[in-house]
Amino acid sequence: MAKIPELLAAWSSAFLRMVGLYPCVWLEFLYLVGSQSNLLSSTRNPTMALIDRLAHRALSKYAYNSWRELRDEVSAMGVHRRGAKAAKNFAWKQGAKLNIGCGSVKNAGFVSVDFCPGVDVRLDLRKPMPIPDGIASMILCEHFLEHLRYPGQAGAFLKECHRILQPGGELYISVPDTRWPLECYVKGDPEYVRQCEVHRWHPEWMDTEMEHINYHFRQQDDGRLDGNFECHRFAYDEKTLVKALRGAGFAEAHGRSFDPAFDAPHRRVGSLFVKAVK
Repeated sequence: MAKIPELLAAWSSAFLRMVGLYPCVWLEFLYLVGSQSNLLSSTRNPTMALIDRLAHRALSKYAYNSWRELRDEVSAMGVHRRGAKAAKNFAWKQGAKLNIGCGSVKNAGFVSVDFCPGVDVRLDLRKPMPIPDGIASMILCEHFLEHLRYPGQAGAFLKECHRILQPGGELYISVPDTRWPLECYVKGDPEYVRQCEVHRWHPEWMDTEMEHINYHFRQQDDGRLDGNFECHRFAYDEKTLVKALRGAGFAEAHGRSFDPAFDAPHRRVGSLFVKAVK
């Protein structure tokens, strides 16, 4: 009688051959599974945890990372589908204020929209948002845009913001200020690195200016997969961000100062603040 490890090895080998031979069928299966709450979570579903362990054993490190990214993406499809259905039934009010890409930050008087759990409307913001045209008087978006690919994903997101705003509506957006660390590097000014250490923006093992600059651009180290949404995918200065906003249809876009009325206090240092008007 075959031992359990041998059976698991044989099963995992057959499983991986199925994935390779029938990728379309496998993707359809994953989508159906991902459409159900938490079924693709290896921490909450025993079957998925078993598949994850088998994949980890049978695949190379890079192939296993690709599997994890595929699993997470398909799970996100299910979350977005449920969120889109909920968004269509949401009690939208004309002149609403939206905080899009808010993460765990909540602003009184704003409808929170993000992929994170616990928000008012949970959506994958890389996709079109099922929010009515011209419904919002104001959109706040803090340190989200840099996580989208440029120009495609970022441009599509800004066009969605433009669509959602009513005529004369305002978009208040902030991203990490990239001009500042580059200027400090060229001038030999240690202020940027000092602020990174004070605010704990970057991992503690970083010592050199170039390590900090790389992390500013990428926000990634060995512990974070390429597909992880926390990674940075583009860096902005004011000229580039204004160009992207005008390309999305905004009639006006210009730099602004930190506004304590709605900007998160921990964003005061190190952020580029821009206002755009539809």
